Amino acid sequence: MWFEIHCHSNRSDGKNTPDEMVDFAKKNGLSGIVITDHDTIDGSLEMLKHNSPEFQVIPGMEVSSRDGHILALNVRELIPKDLSAKETVERIHSAGGIAIAAHPYDRYRSGVGDLMHEVDFDAVEVLNGHTFGNTKDPAVEAKKSGLPMVGGTDAHTAKEVGGVRIKVPK
Repeated sequence: MWFEIHCHSNRSDGKNTPDEMVDFAKKNGLSGIVITDHDTIDGSLEMLKHNSPEFQVIPGMEVSSRDGHILALNVRELIPKDLSAKETVERIHSAGGIAIAAHPYDRYRSGVGDLMHEVDFDAVEVLNGHTFGNTKDPAVEAKKSGLPMVGGTDAHTAKEVGGVRIKVPK
């Protein structure tokens, strides 16, 4: 099963509606999607209507912590922005979610950097479709901490969905 775990709809800084993002993912052979709009969960929760045995929708969001962006997967409540990375990850875990350090060493966008070694993250995004330069290799750093590695497109248009995908066992 192939999933897109990092994409944005027009509920934040994306161009397409959440429905269009899901439709494109389905048409392009993905098994599931997590819409991770910035600091809002509304569009992601609305897309749960598309959840089925053939296509899974996992609710989520990208939280702007004071220390950098953090993906919150499998959450059904708004995680507030502007908390520390530690507080953000604690809130995600309290909500039953998975906390992923998004583009942690991106040269041009906010990532948690070396805090990934100090905070209780569940995984690290080591491949991001919109990262065009890192200050450190996130895969090397994830390996140092023994954290699982994932990738996401960070899509902002429907046609980008699935450009970077992860394989999930059935």
